[in-house]
Amino acid sequence: MKTTLLHVRRLAVAAALLGAIVSPRAVSAQSALDTSEAGAFMGSWSVSLQSDYGPLEFPLELTDQGGKVAASVGSPDPAGGLTPVTDITRSGEGLVLNYEFDAQGQLVPVSLTLTPDGEDLAAIFSIADGAFTADGSAKRASD
Repeated sequence: MKTTLLHVRRLAVAAALLGAIVSPRAVSAQSALDTSEAGAFMGSWSVSLQSDYGPLEFPLELTDQGGKVAASVGSPDPAGGLTPVTDITRSGEGLVLNYEFDAQGQLVPVSLTLTPDGEDLAAIFSIADGAFTADGSAKRASD
């Protein structure tokens, strides 16, 4: 019985993680954060993380819209679209992106924290207010 519950929990967590990444919305949105506060984070990134069901990789765009940071999170499936992120803040050396995804009609909160790690970024996902977390990394996307 414990094994079955563990498998069900892992499946639910993987589904939530995929939903957080795959949820399509508008292409980009602007936050209240000035781009001057996010210089090292700006640009196109490829974010990757390891899940119980294998590796996931998706795009992240951080751009300047009128002096404010605009962000969109993509999907491992290019047909999945982009999710805009408007709640972007600094936390110490890190940049925190908060957004929601629709999981079968339920909005699930996601927090993605990025911190400098050499030329790359360390990435920490917190889904459903910490019910699931995953560590990953982001590398500059090749054009």
